[in-house]
Amino acid sequence: MVTFYKPPVKKVVEKKACKVTCTDLDLQGRGVARDDKYVYFVDGLMPGDVANVLQDNVKGKIVTAKITKIIKPSEKRQKADCEVQSRCGGCSMQHVPDEMLIESKVKGIEKLFFKALNQSLPPVSFIHREDSHNYRRACRFAIRGDHGKLYLGFREEKSHNLVKVSKCLCLTDRINEAITPLTKVINTLKQKEHLGHIEFLDSDGALGILVRITKTMCDEDCMALETFGKEIGAVISVVEPYRDPLVISKVEVTRERFICGSVEDLFVISHGVKIKCKPSSFVQINKNINEKMLNTVLTMLGAQDNQNIMDLFCGIGNFTMPIAKTGAHVVGVDIVSKMIEDARNNAKEQGLDKAQFEVADLEELFENQSWAKAQYDSVVLDPGRQGAKRATLFLAKKKVPKIVLISCNPLAASRDVQELIKAGYEISSWGVCDMFPRTTHVEMIIEISLKDCKK
Repeated sequence: MVTFYKPPVKKVVEKKACKVTCTDLDLQGRGVARDDKYVYFVDGLMPGDVANVLQDNVKGKIVTAKITKIIKPSEKRQKADCEVQSRCGGCSMQHVPDEMLIESKVKGIEKLFFKALNQSLPPVSFIHREDSHNYRRACRFAIRGDHGKLYLGFREEKSHNLVKVSKCLCLTDRINEAITPLTKVINTLKQKEHLGHIEFLDSDGALGILVRITKTMCDEDCMALETFGKEIGAVISVVEPYRDPLVISKVEVTRERFICGSVEDLFVISHGVKIKCKPSSFVQINKNINEKMLNTVLTMLGAQDNQNIMDLFCGIGNFTMPIAKTGAHVVGVDIVSKMIEDARNNAKEQGLDKAQFEVADLEELFENQSWAKAQYDSVVLDPGRQGAKRATLFLAKKKVPKIVLISCNPLAASRDVQELIKAGYEISSWGVCDMFPRTTHVEMIIEISLKDCKK
């Protein structure tokens, strides 16, 4: 007799909304609520809110949930000051007062590091904050078509849909003023269907605009953009496919080509040092917070004449140049060769002969390069969200007396600091920079010293 397998019938549990009162915010900006059975983590909820929430996922006593109705909003809940707040994913925390939000980030970091290191952080030394409006000097807009017309916008939260944007409270006035006229211009372009996205950089010089396109831009479209650039006094470049006619190869690369203006017109001032850049260059988007961050890092390093300092993940030299200005010899290292080339040119033009720049992938074998074998008094590193695992292990082995870590990802930072603690280091001081107000983002600066080398 043949026996057929019948899978067990899964019991479908109907999800029901339950009433909760939010008491805290976690490091991801989620509201935290508790009852006798569960701890709830809910996007959009803030301390003081009473709401009905629907369970989304249950793991042990931890529940992620969604708001179905806010029964009684917190007295501190801020009213929307942006017309696309409910759709745009840019400022997900604008309903929370700035002071409450940054305090919750500090508390979240303290809990995270205590769990990772099994020891408490020292009291927070500083919290750098600025105005939460008109702070953003660089941004990227996606482009979409609607009934034959193109528009610029930001993505909806947790979606690929685009929200049309003609003005943003976070952007500088000069960027906001350029959005609508630029939208009109790109709708006149012959190759508008090949456009990728638009980037703005409101530098300390001119306004920079970068146009990405999947096809080499034709002369007529270049002229239209050049005319627009001259009208508003902007530097405009295009990133497009390119095949070098002098190289026997079928491989296309991309190049950045200036349509209007030049690199002479576009620059940022970092702690008194003029750094020329391109519309495609990465710069710290919050100018005022960046200046405070530079002050803090230079103080922690104690940079002075005759010191030897290393700057890992240096970019175009945001830290490297001001360090060199103190008289210290500094080696800046980054993987992007074009940025290193620009940094070298800037250092030469500024007369900063103690600034040296090297190209290296800090996630691959780099330890045998001559700059890595040298001895250093201190190191500053500002990695991306993935952290600096390999570089941290290298520094721990090298026993550099002082390390200043800037991190946009506290989780990655806690992992990297853990390795340094194992190697005999300790956290001397730390603080946060509210680089992106009204968001879940937080920037950390951590001063880490080798115990035997502490003064």
